[in-house]
Amino acid sequence: INIGIIRPLLKKNDRMDFNFHPVVTEDFITDYESDVDFTIRASHWGDGNVNCCTYFGDGACYWSSGEGEGNLFDREWPRNEGMGVDPCTMGLLLDLNAGTLTVYKNSRRLGIMMRGLTGEYCWMVTLLTECIISVERDVPPE
Repeated sequence: INIGIIRPLLKKNDRMDFNFHPVVTEDFITDYESDVDFTIRASHWGDGNVNCCTYFGDGACYWSSGEGEGNLFDREWPRNEGMGVDPCTMGLLLDLNAGTLTVYKNSRRLGIMMRGLTGEYCWMVTLLTECIISVERDVPPE
């Protein structure tokens, strides 16, 4: 499972590739040329180059600019921790004033996974197995 944030995407045509996975492919412009336009940037996004950032079930951080930049080999972040095999509740806090994405597990703050975020993002989930997902707005735990 991947949970995270992604920029609003513009499709170039009326279909989306069934296999679209924004954190697996490093160079989206080439691989998804016919489906998604990653080159269109809104001026209110600022200078940030992170178009997609996700927490993977093993605790790794995957991110990409959508323009060939990302962390293909450097996925560790301070205090990263996997979901494990027991059911758990994962939380993400997107703070655009601070430009950070913070991860929580079972109401415990693990730490800041990504910095330098600016602009507009949507929540995203990619499932790699059968599970139950809900997205809720909530106050972060103390």
